[in-house]
Amino acid sequence: MLFDVFQAGISLFREVHETRWNPYGLEGDILLFFRDFKKSVDSKDVQRLQSLISDNYYSNSYVHQNKQQLISWFQGVFQKMPSFLYPSLEIEICKAPEVRSEDTVYLVIRPTLNIHILGINLASQLFGTNNRIAMLIEKNTNSGLFFLINMEEV
Repeated sequence: MLFDVFQAGISLFREVHETRWNPYGLEGDILLFFRDFKKSVDSKDVQRLQSLISDNYYSNSYVHQNKQQLISWFQGVFQKMPSFLYPSLEIEICKAPEVRSEDTVYLVIRPTLNIHILGINLASQLFGTNNRIAMLIEKNTNSGLFFLINMEEV
């Protein structure tokens, strides 16, 4: 009986963990971009995060209107956390990726930043807005890697 409860708990934990690393609706290079983005946030790695955001990043409606403001927001969030607390980025796909041009993809997400200690969720916050976020990511023609170029509230 106890073994069955333990096994069910592990199965539930694994399902939640896998969906955080494999958001529904993402595949291929787009999935790899979001995994890298999640890994950067989850490890509080600002330098790695900077490498995923285009120098041409812009926004007209989102609170972080250029790359420096967005990076500064992440730095502020990370610095407020004690060293033993780590964020866990969760991305809900609200609109499947739509290819806009040969190298540009549009999608709508609802990102949540969860704060965990020993696997227990202490708090959650959205990315500076309660709205969903439309994202535009662009593939670099030289490297083939995606970069974030735009986020807008929708």
